[in-house]
Amino acid sequence: MATDLERQLTGLKHGDHICPIYENAAEQMAVAIPFLKEGLVRGERCLYIADDQNALQIAQALEAAGVNVAHEQARGALSILTKRETYLKSGEEFDPQAMIDFLRQAEVQAIADGFSGLRVLGEMVWALGPKVTGHRLIEYEALLNKSLENSRSLVLCQYNRQRFDPAVIHDILRTHPVAILGVHVCPNPYYEPPELVLSKDPTASPAFKAKRVDWWISQLKRARAVALERESMIEHVKALSRRLVEIQEAERRHLARELHDEIGQLLTGLGLLLEPESDLSPEAAKATFEQMRVIIGELLERIRGLSFDLRPTALDELGLVPALLALFERYTGQTEILIDFKHQGMARRFQPEVETAAYRIVQEALTNVARHARVAEATVRIWATSDGIRSPRLSVQIEDRGRGFDAETVLRAPKSGGLAGMQERLMLLGGHLTVESRPGGGTQIIAEIPLHGG
Repeated sequence: MATDLERQLTGLKHGDHICPIYENAAEQMAVAIPFLKEGLVRGERCLYIADDQNALQIAQALEAAGVNVAHEQARGALSILTKRETYLKSGEEFDPQAMIDFLRQAEVQAIADGFSGLRVLGEMVWALGPKVTGHRLIEYEALLNKSLENSRSLVLCQYNRQRFDPAVIHDILRTHPVAILGVHVCPNPYYEPPELVLSKDPTASPAFKAKRVDWWISQLKRARAVALERESMIEHVKALSRRLVEIQEAERRHLARELHDEIGQLLTGLGLLLEPESDLSPEAAKATFEQMRVIIGELLERIRGLSFDLRPTALDELGLVPALLALFERYTGQTEILIDFKHQGMARRFQPEVETAAYRIVQEALTNVARHARVAEATVRIWATSDGIRSPRLSVQIEDRGRGFDAETVLRAPKSGGLAGMQERLMLLGGHLTVESRPGGGTQIIAEIPLHGG
């Protein structure tokens, strides 16, 4: 099970420049190892520039976390380097531009070698050397922000708070848009752009203050936009909660109607047949018992149907594929629509919420096919993959060559034929729904659900 910190680290993206400020080795490694693992999962080339921790310790920590270090190094996905191979490659004196050029070239080479990007983790204690000035270090960190713009790299610079002077930590916070404190990834409100950090104007001069005011105002506007987005998300969650209650009530009405109209009528008929009649002939009694047997058979079938609709037991006991096969058999029996079904990478079980979402999405999509598509066959594909660029996911595709519809218009409609329900299910799991359709051109629905362990 992923920790909260690990989940936060998955949100980092190319172009990010991050500074964990750690208090001890445990905090340092709690960030470093999942950061590197996530890069390997995404198909990035990972560079770890070690100082406090030697190469053997890093390799052992990665192995303990489930990384096959020898394999990753052999395929060029992981390199554990030293300060003399990177920051101090040109000698004892640190050259910020030379290091930035090194990182640019490393990214170009990573892309050329087929990797999706470059991920760099630097342990910054090397900067405490006698010939490395704080000014040059801050110059490097500030310039790196410009270099990372629109790049396919992300760089994490680890700073030991116990060993760096507070004045250095002060300026480090000015040069990193994202900070990590303990187990929290934090957007950094104290970050300032390179033109401010590297400005030649004295900090008390009117020119510098004017630049800083412009920056502060832009940050205030950004903070307000974030607050508005948060408010919108809260309203969306409230609407989702209301819809959930509506769906629950609709299910209860449906169940009550089925019990009253279908099962209630059958039980009433069975009750009438059970009323004693003293003058029944053997033939009449036999006919009555046969009627009762038929009614009991219908009752059992209706109850099984209700149970299946509410929650198919195969989903819990056997897994997603057996449950879908049972759904298709029942669906074809009811609608005469054949299902062409293929699956890949489905030998294992997934989290219950993932299996349930995938099952309900297929069920709802096939219901729409039966209602609207006017076809004799539909296609269902389901596969679990990790392509090395994105995190592992379960993909579900339902396709028909029927009537189709204007997807944009339907998705905007308050009642969208179950598509809104699919979107809501996926949103709760961090997934994504793609609907492609046009009148007369059939429909394709693809749902992607992230897989987090399990």
